[in-house]
Amino acid sequence: MELFSISVSTRTEDEKKAFRRILSDKQRVLHKQCKQLKFSFSASADRVYWTCSGKLPLSSWTITAETLRQLVSEAVTAYITEEKEQEIATRLMFSEFEFDDAEEAQRILQWFLTLLSKEEGTSGDFWQSRRRKLTEGIYQCLTEAPDLNLDGFLTFRLQAYEQELREMAEYAVDEFMLDQQYEEFVSLLKYFVYFQEPKMPLVHVIHKGDEEFLLLDGNLRPVDRPKEEGLVMERLDQEMEIEDMVVSTLISVSPARMIIHTRQPKLPVIETLTHIFDARAEVCCSCPECSAFLGSGRMTT
Repeated sequence: MELFSISVSTRTEDEKKAFRRILSDKQRVLHKQCKQLKFSFSASADRVYWTCSGKLPLSSWTITAETLRQLVSEAVTAYITEEKEQEIATRLMFSEFEFDDAEEAQRILQWFLTLLSKEEGTSGDFWQSRRRKLTEGIYQCLTEAPDLNLDGFLTFRLQAYEQELREMAEYAVDEFMLDQQYEEFVSLLKYFVYFQEPKMPLVHVIHKGDEEFLLLDGNLRPVDRPKEEGLVMERLDQEMEIEDMVVSTLISVSPARMIIHTRQPKLPVIETLTHIFDARAEVCCSCPECSAFLGSGRMTT
């Protein structure tokens, strides 16, 4: 007896192969849990089918019908997220947002698609939620009827899933624009520093770890931030919150030379400092000052 059939339209042989490859991987798990299940693939000119059959009664199975439906739903979810999600996300992005610049639109789209593929952190939470919404929708469809046309499902039954994508798109656009604003402001600071006359010959920036910094002059005495007026410094205080305003203080004292002592040279704030101060800055991981203030710990990236 045929238990279910999943089908989708395909445009190329590669799409047919992808459908079979992904669902073949998943059906091995199904077959291990229930030996009574039989699977087959078939294809027409523009369509591919995945069919499962099994003998009745259900009491002879090693899994319940509900478990089978859940596992099939998870298998189809894997296919959609791997083969269809980027196409759906791209269409949604350009239908929901307007962009004045085509190049910027493509950069935001690539950032959005990159976030979609991440399975950790904030993006990972979205990833888990999207998969859950898809699986729930597919499960509901299989409950209503054993034959699932994925084209119809992707057209008419994706409201909850698309809402997840929409929220992710909004997050991606916001993050991209914040990054752009940050990069533009860092470039402004670099320009400002370039034309600023040095006020101190040397400053040691001791990065003690995490968000803790110590600023010392050439005689290893603490550096106090002078009271500085001006539009750039005012904007810096308002917009940047980088490790206890270490950037703001360094710009205020304007060292001719700056040595950053750290065990974490690849940390974003370290890279920001070297970018802003450019030729004035150097990073050190193993000098007497490093050993005195940071100990003999190993450098990390």
